[in-house]
Amino acid sequence: MKKVLKKLSIILPILVILTLGVVGVCYFNEIRTLLSLKPIEGTNLYTMEYFSDYHFDEFLQTGADNNKDYYDFINTMINKQTGLELMSGEASSNACTAFTFRDKDGGRYLARNYDNKANPVMLVVTAPKDAFKSISAVNMTCMGYNNEKVPGSFDVGTLASPYFPTDGVNEKGVAVSVLQVNFARKQKSDNRVTIGIYAAVRMVLDYADSVDNAVALIDKYNVYFDTAFMAQFFVADKDGNSALIEFVDGKMYIIKNENAGFQVASNFNNIEEQFSRDGYVKLREYRKWLVSSDTTAYESEYSGYIRYDFVYDSLYNTSGIMNMDEGFELLENVASPDDLQYAVIYRLDKAEASIISDNDWEKKTTVAIR
Repeated sequence: MKKVLKKLSIILPILVILTLGVVGVCYFNEIRTLLSLKPIEGTNLYTMEYFSDYHFDEFLQTGADNNKDYYDFINTMINKQTGLELMSGEASSNACTAFTFRDKDGGRYLARNYDNKANPVMLVVTAPKDAFKSISAVNMTCMGYNNEKVPGSFDVGTLASPYFPTDGVNEKGVAVSVLQVNFARKQKSDNRVTIGIYAAVRMVLDYADSVDNAVALIDKYNVYFDTAFMAQFFVADKDGNSALIEFVDGKMYIIKNENAGFQVASNFNNIEEQFSRDGYVKLREYRKWLVSSDTTAYESEYSGYIRYDFVYDSLYNTSGIMNMDEGFELLENVASPDDLQYAVIYRLDKAEASIISDNDWEKKTTVAIR
């Protein structure tokens, strides 16, 4: 009996080591990814470097017709990677402001506020095989996290992060952001795969090398919009091109930058077909409201117009030229005082992101593609 116990005392540790070794080999990239998750002290912000394959090329072959199908695909991918199925969450709508600008040396930027409840947000760096590296901001509410449920160390649920970018920039200097609007509906074609908002953002980050290329990619797919989150896409590149992509009455409209140095987006449709329905009426009412009301922007139904006007005038007065600090100051001036999940500025020619969370404008975190 003693000899048996002695043999077991030798064999069992070896078996454990071998088992751990096999697990380590099989899930090496997943383990590296999970170990890279870092909370930024004193903020709602996390960073992660994604080493695993998130199989987005597979997703684009089949797509998803609705949020449930999208979550089902993500769960399948997590199960394939880890043997676990943990994905749950909810889609999120938001009130936002975004704009492009350049510095005096010609550097190009896309800036945006994500005005939403101050839940956790992640900056994730991805480097997929046969696609571009990118940095993206992820609203972690979509992954089931909030202020009461934050990601822990080695949290497998964070492997879903590449599927929920709200904005980002890739190594080619293309940035994309999504903003809520009054109305969005893209013509559905039986010959095209259907994808949702977050998947469209991921597709641009992974595969677009210019604004025109981003527009062409989105046009290849049906895009479904959650009834709670009608949206437009705002894209920009390091060469100074930018465009709003909007969908009204089944058509896709491209509103390109007509200014030498900047473009602005907020939470309303810009194209004439939709704007003529209620936009001009609202705009006339807004002009009257401006001279007669002491209500703040975020207490007003005209919030999107107010923020748009303020940013446009500020950029017009500087010909669209400002530095990073001035860009953040402009974001702060139009941010919700109560509900700001994050504000971020992407430098397109350097493919880097600087971000603050929860209205803490002094604590910036910068991440670059290596």
